[in-house]
Amino acid sequence: MYIQICNDKLWNDNVQTPRQIGRYAFDAWNDWYSVHKLQGNSESRITEADLVMWEKPALGWVKCNVDVAFVPGSGRTSVGLCFRNNRGQVMADMTQWQQTVMSSVEGEAWTLLLAMEEARHRGLDRVQFESDSKVLVEAIHMKRRGNSEFLSIVHDIISFMSSFLNFEVKFVRRQENSVAHTLARAANSWSSFHRFENIPLCIEHLVVNEMQSGEDFEDLDVNVANPGV
Repeated sequence: MYIQICNDKLWNDNVQTPRQIGRYAFDAWNDWYSVHKLQGNSESRITEADLVMWEKPALGWVKCNVDVAFVPGSGRTSVGLCFRNNRGQVMADMTQWQQTVMSSVEGEAWTLLLAMEEARHRGLDRVQFESDSKVLVEAIHMKRRGNSEFLSIVHDIISFMSSFLNFEVKFVRRQENSVAHTLARAANSWSSFHRFENIPLCIEHLVVNEMQSGEDFEDLDVNVANPGV
């Protein structure tokens, strides 16, 4: 601003009064303050979003996080599932991929159906499933019907839940679903269907961090609970 005033005097022989200079200074300060306030608000929102963490299920319940991934150029749809108990300990992990390309919502629905089948296989009957697909979760809660492949899978999920009354489906943000998301993206590293006996290294740090946030870090067991299930 000072340079602008000097140039105005040098080239235009225009001398600013103290009042005008004060007004310029005040306007410049207001501009600076407005910009930095917006940046500060943006940073605050990001920080608050980053604080969203996975939550442990209630006593007697199991939580299963699910997600799907599409690796560009691979022509594959891959999924990741993670079952955890009320202390945050991993009970089971599973990945699977198919040499086919689905739409995003079809992939999310297929993943959830696989998770329910896996829960039945393991004899689990009180499970809260979490997905970061709002479209899928709303379709299930509203019991939507239709002829699309997506709604056909949704119908299968609803039928499954009618037989397992303590199967619940909940929407969560991506930050709360990071373990399943990471597993899904890494699924191509293993066979097309893989159950884990130990926590994969790609998610170990995430599990540790989430257990620390729940003050259960001292109970962390890097071996999957009940590996023989």
